[in-house]
Amino acid sequence: MTAFYDLAVPAQNFTAFWALLLCLYCIAETIMLFRQKRYHLMPAVGLCFFVAYFIMHICRDGTMQRLYGIGNDFAMQVLHLPYIIILAACLVLTILCALLYWNITSWRKTHISAASIKESMDGLPAGICFYLEDGRCILSNHRMNDICFSLLGSALQNGAQFYDSISTKPIHQLSDGTAFSFHHRELTYRGAPLHELIANDITDLYKKSEELKANNERLRKMAENMKAYSETITDTVRQKEILQAKINIHDEMNRMILTTRKSLIETPTSERQEILRIWQQVLLLCKQSDTRKTNSAVADLNTLAAAIGIRLVWSGLPTVLPHAVQPLFLAAAREAMTNAIKHAQATILDISIQDNCDSFQARFTNDGKTPDQPVTASGGLLNLCQRLESAGGQMKIETKPVFCLDVIIPKEPKPKMFCLSDRRGKCPPR
Repeated sequence: MTAFYDLAVPAQNFTAFWALLLCLYCIAETIMLFRQKRYHLMPAVGLCFFVAYFIMHICRDGTMQRLYGIGNDFAMQVLHLPYIIILAACLVLTILCALLYWNITSWRKTHISAASIKESMDGLPAGICFYLEDGRCILSNHRMNDICFSLLGSALQNGAQFYDSISTKPIHQLSDGTAFSFHHRELTYRGAPLHELIANDITDLYKKSEELKANNERLRKMAENMKAYSETITDTVRQKEILQAKINIHDEMNRMILTTRKSLIETPTSERQEILRIWQQVLLLCKQSDTRKTNSAVADLNTLAAAIGIRLVWSGLPTVLPHAVQPLFLAAAREAMTNAIKHAQATILDISIQDNCDSFQARFTNDGKTPDQPVTASGGLLNLCQRLESAGGQMKIETKPVFCLDVIIPKEPKPKMFCLSDRRGKCPPR
């Protein structure tokens, strides 16, 4: 049978190249077994590598013998063996390497390895990074690398520096609109500190929180507008009512002037006192107090009282009434003067004011005749009661032993809804 040395040179070179590929294949399988930590199969791979390297080496010695006449006796003995033996050895080595590769790939599919862990971590939507105390990254997935590149403009190289740059804010939003919150904790790995940094995707929650902030800001502005509107609506309605009253009074005054002129000519002297009393009531309705200091308002009330024929007796009057209290107090005083003259024919009106911690209490009594029947709030008293209720105050009417109008006016208005009894003309009890 033909010896391997007697084969054509291309056949010998092909065999040497075949043996070289087997050596490289054995090196690759050794690396894969080492990563899988399957050290018990490494001797078999080493044996295959040794046989393939030996075949490649004797092919080299045969080439040296033909070209330069230099050769090793042992190598020449092997080369003079039948070529089928060397080819069979190469074929067996190829089959063994293929079986080892199949075993390696099968084990990878059924066992967890470092590569499979890295592959699964790369598929997570959250960013994960483990780094040592000096910042050297031990493990990081693709998502964390993308986050680092989006925030810092560079790849993740130092975990400590990356954490220092993102720890200033609890939430970071990337250029694509996604938002992440970072969680950091310190672990121990092989006796050395290991840092864990996880980036959680909170895009939906972040968008909802931003929408909630925008809605809260819009509601705050609406509340401020409603507050300003509620503070001015009472004065606006009051001014409209006063304007309408002035129009009505103007028309009524023209009629009364003509009637009075005619009556002064034709009416006896005994009936002129009644005409004077009617004019006093008209002057009281026409008198509008301004919103100046309390002393000026009190002076105006005294002047008005003197003009209509009644004297005011003050008790406990403070130096200055709060701006929110003054309009309601003046309205109550005018209503008390009107009722004292109109219904009780009184000549003296006692006004007692008591300053409480959060409100003012004013009591109005007169020396006129007391009502024969219980007084039901209507007309001016009903309007006064509703204004007090709308500001958070109270009103109470007593008829025994003397007629008394008792009002409580809060220093800080507290608006509330009118009750149904107000609309029926009954002021709720205090």
